[in-house]
Amino acid sequence: MSNTVKTDGKAPVTAIPSEHSPFVADQGRQTRNAARTRQRILLAARGLFANNNYESVGTREIAAKAGVNATLINRYFGSKKKLFVAVVESLSELIPPRDVEDDVADLLDQALNSIVHEGEHSQWLDEFRIILFSALDQEVSDIIADFFEKRRKGLARRLTGPGAAARADAVFSLLTGAAIVVSLLRGNQKNDLDQKEFRKKLGQVLVPLLAAG
Repeated sequence: MSNTVKTDGKAPVTAIPSEHSPFVADQGRQTRNAARTRQRILLAARGLFANNNYESVGTREIAAKAGVNATLINRYFGSKKKLFVAVVESLSELIPPRDVEDDVADLLDQALNSIVHEGEHSQWLDEFRIILFSALDQEVSDIIADFFEKRRKGLARRLTGPGAAARADAVFSLLTGAAIVVSLLRGNQKNDLDQKEFRKKLGQVLVPLLAAG
């Protein structure tokens, strides 16, 4: 059925479809499906980049993991590199902006809990593995460097007292070290890591780094 409305002595006008019309409903479904497809690709890429360096991960591999056609990567992201940028940007969601009413100590406690106890399912572990795997790749090293610089400066701004920048760097060193230990041991059949004690010791190091004085 045409959406054209006839008017006396005037050119026909195309009516705007009702929000309840099949056309609009179909557009809404397509938009939702597109968003879900994009998110599937993003999560698949994130998982793969957390386990391999940038160069080793191919678009076909990402598409296969996401269950989509490889051409959709270019449609939604433009290129593999732009998809990598989107993956890195998604990591910023782990630490909210400064104006969000979350205590930085609580956030970092959550990070350590996630890294130590959730292992390969930890989003925080994903972040540090992506940084470590691709930091030396010439094609994306600048992306990683910019992300890390924003990360450390963002944390330093949220800390109070003298030496905030140095303490922020020490905090990231602690988190990165914890992520490396967990990553190295996760596939080891002789893994004898005492998670409870390991987490306790990490917390004892973290507390004075967050102290203002």
